[in-house]
Amino acid sequence: MKSKILFTVFILIFLMGVMPTVSAKDIIVGYGSGSDYTIQEAIDNAEAGDVILIKPGTYFENINVSKTGLTIKPETSGVVIQPTDNSNETVTISESGVTLTGLNIYGDVLVSLWAFDRSFEYQNDNPTYVTNNVIENGGIRVGSESSSVTISGNRVSGNGIDVSCCGSYNAIVNNEVSNSVTGISVYDERYMPPIRGNKISNCSVGIHVSGVTYDVINNEITNCGKGIVAGETGGATLIGNKITYCTDCGVEAIGYLGINYNNYFNNTVNVKIDEYSNIKGWNTTLTSGTNIIGGPYIGGNYWAKPDGTGFSQTAIDANGDGIADSAYVIDENNIDYLPLTAKYNSVPPASDFKANVTSGAAPLVVLFTDTSTGGSPTSWLWDFGDGITSKHAMNATHTFTKPGNYTISLTVENAAGNSTATKPNYIVVTDFTDLNVPIANYSSNVTKGYAPLTVQFYDLSRNAVSRVWDFNNDGIPDSSEPNPVYVYTAPGTYFVNLTIYNAKGVSSKGTTITVLESSPSSDSNSNSDSNSNSDGNSGESKKSGGSSRGGGGGGGGSPEPARNVDVKELSQVRVVSGNSVKFDFPKNATCVVYVSFDAKKTAGKTTTIAEQLKAKSTLTSNLSSGEVYKYFNLWVGNAGFATEKNIENPVVCFKVEKSWLEDKNIDQNSITLNRYSDKKWSELPVKLLREDSKYLYFKADTPGFTHFAITGNTIEKEEVAETKHESGIENLRNNTENVTVSIEQTSDQNESASIPGFKIIYGIIGLIGLFLCKSRR
Repeated sequence: MKSKILFTVFILIFLMGVMPTVSAKDIIVGYGSGSDYTIQEAIDNAEAGDVILIKPGTYFENINVSKTGLTIKPETSGVVIQPTDNSNETVTISESGVTLTGLNIYGDVLVSLWAFDRSFEYQNDNPTYVTNNVIENGGIRVGSESSSVTISGNRVSGNGIDVSCCGSYNAIVNNEVSNSVTGISVYDERYMPPIRGNKISNCSVGIHVSGVTYDVINNEITNCGKGIVAGETGGATLIGNKITYCTDCGVEAIGYLGINYNNYFNNTVNVKIDEYSNIKGWNTTLTSGTNIIGGPYIGGNYWAKPDGTGFSQTAIDANGDGIADSAYVIDENNIDYLPLTAKYNSVPPASDFKANVTSGAAPLVVLFTDTSTGGSPTSWLWDFGDGITSKHAMNATHTFTKPGNYTISLTVENAAGNSTATKPNYIVVTDFTDLNVPIANYSSNVTKGYAPLTVQFYDLSRNAVSRVWDFNNDGIPDSSEPNPVYVYTAPGTYFVNLTIYNAKGVSSKGTTITVLESSPSSDSNSNSDSNSNSDGNSGESKKSGGSSRGGGGGGGGSPEPARNVDVKELSQVRVVSGNSVKFDFPKNATCVVYVSFDAKKTAGKTTTIAEQLKAKSTLTSNLSSGEVYKYFNLWVGNAGFATEKNIENPVVCFKVEKSWLEDKNIDQNSITLNRYSDKKWSELPVKLLREDSKYLYFKADTPGFTHFAITGNTIEKEEVAETKHESGIENLRNNTENVTVSIEQTSDQNESASIPGFKIIYGIIGLIGLFLCKSRR
């Protein structure tokens, strides 16, 4: 009997040793397809170590992550979180050890970890990560006394990244921040790793640090007001940063600056130094190694200016080692003794140019464009062959008033050298006494007004057989019509050129259009100068139709008549060469969600107009097939800007109401975006991005931005019946499978909710009882 009892105890110990233990689990979030309906419900039901996997879609929630050790991420991609309450943060992380990654979040993310019972040591042992998210119309904030938060790989626009006082080991690395008041702000942090590898653009201040001293390393800051502010108390040491095209200054030293070296400055004012600042130096010891502009030594900094007159751009480097022969004196107390120069590895430019016309009757207006190759020129000198020269203008316009053959030359120069291109008898100007020679002339209904400015042009030329209009000075033909309409959506001064042709030759005429910053009265162009032409004869313009299409078109800023515009929305973004550009339409006034492209040319602050129409555009032909959901127009930047020369990878994102699909019995897979160009409609394939309770969201690659129509095809009745029959059978199968899955899931959940191995314990007790009974017998 004793042996039997010992055997039973052995079995009990063995079974308890192999009993299952509680482990981390995945919790799926997705509308009806996961174990939890909302993200917040998933968080509330989770335990430490669990992973919240979110299916693609748009989730309208304000989320509070108050449990440690959770990972929150998309199951695949395409997860958008928008707040239901815009007055609060979209996501609040209030417990350590959380990872938030891979999400598209509208609004702010707040990491606030301080609590009476939560020490720095606890936070450091349970680090928090906010990584690889897209934050739009918001930012990332780290609350006071919050520690061990890593912010990396995020794209942030709106409110930037802000780290408050008194935390430690908070890292900000490899983020992209744009369109914020301050890109990155850090105050009074302890033991902070270097602020490293961030790209910041279009902010009032790129990086602002204060309280203690920080290392700011290998960041790129461009098109801001102030690049870096090292401030009030504390400050920074700057190493390997690129700070360019900042309008106020590259660096403002209010407090302390350490030994700053190997930085690339290219701003009109590179450094502002406060009278109470403390700066240790602007160069390190000369050391072998590739510097920030490719030279063979690490030493000081590269000092440039956008106009090419910076110290490093003009300094002498006799031995070509990449270090200037003289020091750069910022002021009497601040000297870079080893400034870098552009001489090393620099390539001289190879001069070349072209003209929009090379012959015509006097007076002949010619636009010359620099097409030099090799190194980038920093200065230009044009010689027009008639005793007139032009200096410092990359592209130049010149009027030849007398008949003759003119030799044109262009000299370009940079720090590495200069080059001259000469073209003998390049421009041929004829006398206009021959009645059949072409004589270019035109007028416009306005020459000045507020953006968006609609301009009606009228060709008043003589003897024109054909013509080419260039409305924005980019050398690309914009129209060949006699009386075209053009929309200027961004402020600026634009050179307009008309070139006409016939068998006798070519003639060109140019004037300027001035577009002012937007004004409340701009919709009607009421503040515009009108009815001007090159002869000063305003009556010609009125004879030709005046401003019947110009003044009131498009409800303000497009050639579309206002009576056909249902609603419109404007979006403004700074366009910088080499950057991805996205115009969002957050007011949801039209069916357009956003427009995006990759910029190949810097255009500054640019406006895009989305117009939803009441019927088809008056500027297009009829659409031959499909049920039309909406007609709309897109005007991106100055007309003629959004071309292959200036942009690439253009995309349109639009939305379609689900109720329209149901009412019209439309096949969702048939949704198509139609584009009008070259006097015909063409179909663009679309991709379904996501959906919510009201809309389906699609995107389409487009060759350009113009007139569009969203269409779909109705489902044939016979197909509907067959589909319903088949879908009914399929639903029955699915329901049967779902019942089975639900039972299994319920069983599993009940087991996991109970004490682990409870049934096994019951079995063991039964075995013991059985042995005891037998032993008594």
